[in-house]
Amino acid sequence: MRTHKQLVMHQSILQVLPEHGCPFCRFLKEFQTARLQNHREKEIRRLCNFHAWGLAAVQDAPSAAHVFLKLLEEPAAVSNEDSGCDICREILADEDRCIREFVSCLAREDVSHWLRTEPVLCIPHGIKLRRKVPIVLATRIDAIIESHRERLAQELLQLSQEPEADRAGWGSLGRTAEFLVAQRGLRG
Repeated sequence: MRTHKQLVMHQSILQVLPEHGCPFCRFLKEFQTARLQNHREKEIRRLCNFHAWGLAAVQDAPSAAHVFLKLLEEPAAVSNEDSGCDICREILADEDRCIREFVSCLAREDVSHWLRTEPVLCIPHGIKLRRKVPIVLATRIDAIIESHRERLAQELLQLSQEPEADRAGWGSLGRTAEFLVAQRGLRG
């Protein structure tokens, strides 16, 4: 049996604002991992490729075996379409809830402080957030995204010009992937 790290689940998007990276990605990644680790077998009827592999990776073997046995009995339940996946649907619903919560807290000092400092947003979550905020804040979100894009472009240029033996900063590739499409497995 595999052991897996128990997560400390944040209850609010506001709790992850001080942490590094896109707060929406961080919050939803925790939600996704907790959902894979603490699923109820009867709740999972459809899985996409990513979440089937994720369940195999993070769940203890007997519990994952029960889910997979159920899916083997109903092979049509494994979906090639992400929208058919139960976990993908839950992530999208929680993402919407997080964005609404953030927007409802725009007047709070901790949120306005976060927006004034050097926040990071991935492009997908920046676009979704931008659609829900007043125009003044939409331009701030654009500036946040552009500032992060410029930093990543500088990192990537430096990485591309270093001799292979001297290369450091491979993390900029992962940060750029997250910036472009959200964290792995999230449908940003």
